[in-house]
Amino acid sequence: MRVTLKHAVIGLYYAGRKLWVGDPDSALDLETIERATELSSDNSFGDVDIVVTYDDPCCELVLPLRRKKELEDESLRDAA
Repeated sequence: MRVTLKHAVIGLYYAGRKLWVGDPDSALDLETIERATELSSDNSFGDVDIVVTYDDPCCELVLPLRRKKELEDESLRDAA
């Protein structure tokens, strides 16, 4: 299992030290969802997804992470 961060807008993967790459195999393996969440929060990353991949290439879990403000704005737009 690998846990990586993917920028939701530009589609690049986090490789460490604020470096983003196009190849998911070159991305930093954060090992746990908790670590990915902490890293995203600590670095104030906005539109990122946690991508969990398994040995089976057909099996991928994508967990969107958004800033709370962005979620509130979306909720207000949807309600209008």
